[in-house]
Amino acid sequence: MSKNSNHKNSDLSEILRSKYEKFNLCFEAAYKGRNYQERDEYREVIKSAKQLLLNTKYNKPETGALIAYMLLRASRLRAIINNVARVPDLKNQNRMLWDKRMINDGLEYINKSASGNEVSEYHLRAGINACYVLAKDYESTDWKKIISLYNQYLEINDSTEISIERAKIISKVYGPKAGIEALMEIDTKDNPLRVIAVNSSLAEYHIKLNDFKQAIEHLSKSHDLSKDEQEKSSYLNKIEFCRQQIMLSKKYDQALSF
Repeated sequence: MSKNSNHKNSDLSEILRSKYEKFNLCFEAAYKGRNYQERDEYREVIKSAKQLLLNTKYNKPETGALIAYMLLRASRLRAIINNVARVPDLKNQNRMLWDKRMINDGLEYINKSASGNEVSEYHLRAGINACYVLAKDYESTDWKKIISLYNQYLEINDSTEISIERAKIISKVYGPKAGIEALMEIDTKDNPLRVIAVNSSLAEYHIKLNDFKQAIEHLSKSHDLSKDEQEKSSYLNKIEFCRQQIMLSKKYDQALSF
């Protein structure tokens, strides 16, 4: 491969990464925002990504895969906004509110992006979201295929974020203990942000197992390392919740002993 070709690939990679990150920020703003301008910015990112296809230099399978990911994820936005909690909770979304046209467009872009020999992380992101939208209901979601896609994803991008996402899916399929095992495999490399993220997730699964003492240990580690005051306050609230659960459990045991 020539130096010029390497430069082109690097150039495209940076452009796609920038649009991927911008879309994710705009998408989150879309369901958390309070005005319609914020809700519409993600559409501009999709539009700008589509314009890349008009340039032969950027008309590559990974570009189409990124667009597919954006469309498939954005197709569920209305259902998220109409959810009282306004969180991307797949289980409790009203699927009647999903944008069918956007889903069809996204699936079409996936098919077009399959022409290359390489699988990019955008192909895998699109594939994961395709599993979500193709399921007739939450229970019929092909979670095992999603885990397989995450396994492939880690071969491309061995990041803590992807590993935590994978552990979350494993927990859905095999239970919290399996999720904990998956998290324990993550090498945080003593990076404070990674340690915070992993311990926060570990606490979540221990809470599901009613192992509140262990959850407190993990939450305390995240709290001590965090530099964000709002984040630290959230950890303290969760620690207090766990302590209250431990106290309630003790009172219940005492009541049974009489």
